[in-house]
This record gives sequence, C-alpha cells and structure tokens, in this order.
Amino acid sequence: MQPENEPNEGPSRARRSILAEPRIRAELKRGDFSRWQQLGRYLLHEDLVVGEPARIFMFQIDQRWYVGYKTLSDYFVYQDVPGVFCSRIYWHNVLGLLDGIRTSDTDVRVAFHPLDPHERRATFDAISPTTSITHPFVNHHEEGQEDTGTPAGWPVTEDRARSLNAAEEHIRRYTSDLFRPMLADLSENITVYDPACSTGHFLSQFADINPQYIRTIGQDLSQQMVDYAAERLEQVHQGDAEMPVPLPSTVDILFCRFLNSEVVNTRRAREILPHLVATLRQGGVMVLVGHSPVLLDVLDLETAGLTVLQTTARQDRYVFQYYVCRKSPQC
Repeated sequence: MQPENEPNEGPSRARRSILAEPRIRAELKRGDFSRWQQLGRYLLHEDLVVGEPARIFMFQIDQRWYVGYKTLSDYFVYQDVPGVFCSRIYWHNVLGLLDGIRTSDTDVRVAFHPLDPHERRATFDAISPTTSITHPFVNHHEEGQEDTGTPAGWPVTEDRARSLNAAEEHIRRYTSDLFRPMLADLSENITVYDPACSTGHFLSQFADINPQYIRTIGQDLSQQMVDYAAERLEQVHQGDAEMPVPLPSTVDILFCRFLNSEVVNTRRAREILPHLVATLRQGGVMVLVGHSPVLLDVLDLETAGLTVLQTTARQDRYVFQYYVCRKSPQC
C-alpha cells in the first residue's frame, strides 16, 4: 500500500481535475488569482466532498503564515496513473499571506493576501528543512468521511508497479542521497522496516546503499503486494501496520509512506503511529513521507516519543514534506 495508490473518489472529481489542471497551473505561474477574487478579497473555497480541499497548504516563516495551492501529479494528469496529489511544491504554488480561515461540516474557506511573483519566489526560497508544510483539510468521499484506501490494500500488475515506482522516483532519490553518507561505511547489520511496503521497490533501492549490512523487512495489507515484493526484500509479511511484525526495539530505520490522506484517515494514522514507534530502538530513525499529504504533524510525532529533526526536503526546483525523527531515549 502506498500514498500514490488509487484514492476512493468518484470519476467526476477526477475528470474535473484533469480538465482544469493545465489552466490552474498556467494561472499560478503568471500570478493570476482572479478565480479566487471575490468582492475585493481573495478566497480559496473548497467543498469537502466534491471539491479538493487537500490542495490547500500552509506554512510559517518568521511568525507569518503563508497559504499555497497544490497542483496535481503529472502522472495523474498526463499519464492516467491512479492517484491525485503530488508531494512536490514549486514556487508558483505559493499564493500569499494568510488572512483568515472559516470551516464548516461541508466546506472550507481560506482568505489570503496575494504576493507578487518576486515575493512568492523569495518566500519559497525561505522554506527551510525545519519549515512545517501542513495540509489542514483533507478530501472527503462523503460528508464527515475522509477519503481512504481499500480495507485490504491494492492489487498490483507489472504496469501498475512501473507507474507507482515512477511516481515516487524523487522520494527514493532524495532518501538515498540523504542516508548514503551515514550508511555507506557500516560495519554491522541494521534493520530497516517498511510497514506498507507496496511493491518493495522503495526498500530494495534503499538497501542498495549497502546491501551487505542493510537487512530489509516489509509488510503490507495486500497479499498480492506481499507476493510481488517477496522477490525484492529479505522478509515480507502480510498484515495491518497496527500489528507490526518486528519485535519492540529491534528496528534501526522505519519508513512510513502510508500515513497520508487517501490511504488512511487521520484517526487511524494517530492510532497506528505508537505501534510503529515501539518497534524502533532507542535512537532509531523514522521517516514519514508520501505522495499525498502527510496526516500527522510535529505535535503528533512528539507525543509519540519522537524528536523531529526535519520536516521538509528540498530537491531540484521543488520542496516536499519529509519528516525525519529520532526515537527519544526515554521511550
């Protein structure tokens, strides 16, 4: 199971997204926010069920809150790959300063003061590794019900596996670049665990950093995914991540790529987190990342006994959510 897998949404929303996306991107790049202008104000207004509230993101720099609007995955728009959101945020996704928020049980409204292109670029450039990019609102498949994946996980074919792997290439590349200096000269085994390993490609490529000493354990809801990943990983098990296979305090690095919108809901993400943290050794590292918006925040992670070292990754011309946490000694 992976964040970029097929969300539980109706075809009408997906079709509208594909048709509208090129125009939205062009408007963002030239700073045309007229679609959000109402009576002299600028207002993002998204219905929770038929709209796309998860497009809206926020971040804080120097005590000032900024608003952005996420674009959709190229793989979804142009290559018909299931899944909607892309983790990547570019300078043109930044809109301006937050003016106010209003929510109801059916919709959200976010007022903002637009910035000019120079200010938007400067604000984007100021995003640091410890800037928390948050998505306060998530898509709903019906009133009061967040979009989630299928209860038994997703099936896989060779074509689907290639699509999933391509959509996550930037995350795998960043992860390898980040950890390679730390792991290239290992002299003893370490255990790396992915509780929603999907095709196993992510963990397999990570192990290539030092295959002699990196031991891999995968787990997934889908038995078909488990069978597929078994060719790439040393251990793969079928099961729910709330019941992790590794014993407590045995994992050195934990990758969570499924505590994201359209995969689980926020309540389930918070329920699952402590069980996964329990598998980490003292000082072990957890990475929280995904193709769709991460559902947990710094407070959730600290409450679970983690010290948050990083919240955002920068690569090429974009940034994306990438939480790196260490298990606190007292846990």
